[in-house]
Amino acid sequence: MLNLKLQSLPKAWRLWRLSMKKIKLGLAGLALCFMACQSNQKQQETADTMVLDTTITQEVEVPPPPVAGSDTGLKPNPNTILVSCDGVGKITFDDTYESIERKAGKANVGLDSVIVNGVFQQTFATKVWKGTAGELTINWQENKPPYQTIQNIIIDKPGATYVLQNGIKLGSPLSLFNKLNGKPVMLIGFAGKNAGTLMSFDGGNLMAQIPCVRGVFALPLMKSHPKEVDAVLTPNLVQSDHTAFKIYDPTLVKIIVNSKR
Repeated sequence: MLNLKLQSLPKAWRLWRLSMKKIKLGLAGLALCFMACQSNQKQQETADTMVLDTTITQEVEVPPPPVAGSDTGLKPNPNTILVSCDGVGKITFDDTYESIERKAGKANVGLDSVIVNGVFQQTFATKVWKGTAGELTINWQENKPPYQTIQNIIIDKPGATYVLQNGIKLGSPLSLFNKLNGKPVMLIGFAGKNAGTLMSFDGGNLMAQIPCVRGVFALPLMKSHPKEVDAVLTPNLVQSDHTAFKIYDPTLVKIIVNSKR
């Protein structure tokens, strides 16, 4: 009996070892399966994250901001508004006070007292788009309502963006007028109440192009100046080719567009 038991022992041992190998293989298979599942889950999470990131990018995307400074009280933008002998932009010399209210809107039109040298002139001017880069001052031939005939339109708001077809605008130097005119222009010297007022194109090119336009120039502020400048500090007429204007080039501070009527 003991011999039979000893003989059967190796066979049982072999069966036990075979069973253990199968168990190990089964466990290894389970481990591989688990690792594969984990890998698939991570890939899915990565894919989900990528989709989420794309969605967020789309949600926060915004259009470019509007151009700064385009809201100036005028429609369309006053950068596109030209000055001519027919008028200034949408305001023409055929307009009346009422038609200007319709064009600009009542809220953008009002009356201002006309003061000359501190004296009220018993009449009123019309301000359009006051306080904006499109501000205009309109003087009437009538001294009282109804205002139906425009005398002139004035542009003198610092920063105004109105421009003539030839490029003249507030801030243009006197030397540009000489160039465009083909010869010197005539203006009142820089003294007295009408200092720097453009009086005549003296038969030059601008006389044919913009006969209705006049303007006022200003010298730069200066604590002292060369003696050559003294000759233009006068209320008399001077020519724009004066030696003083090669030292100091005056700039345009007011555009006056006169009615052809």
